[in-house]
Amino acid sequence: MPGEIIAASLEARGLKAEALARLVGMKGDTLRKKIKGEREWRPKELSKIGDALNIPKSHLLGEDIRPFQPPQPVITVLGTQANILPGVKTEDYLAVPLVEGPIAAGYAGAIPGDYVRGLVWVYRPEIGKRQHHNLRAVQLAKDARSMEPTIRPGDIVIVDPEDRKINPKAIYAVRLDSEGGCAIKRVRVSDNYVVLFSDNRDPIYGPVVLTKDRAENLIIGRVIWSWTSWVR
Repeated sequence: MPGEIIAASLEARGLKAEALARLVGMKGDTLRKKIKGEREWRPKELSKIGDALNIPKSHLLGEDIRPFQPPQPVITVLGTQANILPGVKTEDYLAVPLVEGPIAAGYAGAIPGDYVRGLVWVYRPEIGKRQHHNLRAVQLAKDARSMEPTIRPGDIVIVDPEDRKINPKAIYAVRLDSEGGCAIKRVRVSDNYVVLFSDNRDPIYGPVVLTKDRAENLIIGRVIWSWTSWVR
């Protein structure tokens, strides 16, 4: 039963077992086996995982049958405090500036305060060790469908500008004027070209091919977190 609760919490947060394993000092393979029920849990492990995911230990042990809801991000107007869930500490959240797409694309470092729309208060374990002041959040436009179904129109993503090393399995924020200055894409690099891919299989979202000289300063940063509001 603990494995089912932990797996559901990881899925709800968009976290991988490896990220949780690093947080609690376990090996990724060991954690996966315990989640699947192939190994027994130790009380100390459940305690650490409960703290990391904000799940009551009693719930993991089957002593509390109330449904568990993982902490959701809170979006506030700049200068206001987050109204977080009862029983969760404010310091468990990181406030990430929410900026406009063109501003996210135009500033490599600190973001001018006048261009910050608000703050996204995100639960710290969801972004692991990537907790630094250069993170920025961007809300996708309502017609930004190129990354469906992975990332939906209107979703909020957090971008890490300090991670621009290309990983073919990762998703990146890129400077693309045709999509409002800041677009979300997968990136592939060859000897002479940089190719931007969409997850949407509609032909209108086909690859964008750029020569390397045109692709200079293309990458804004890696997308490390995304959130969908189901209230539209």
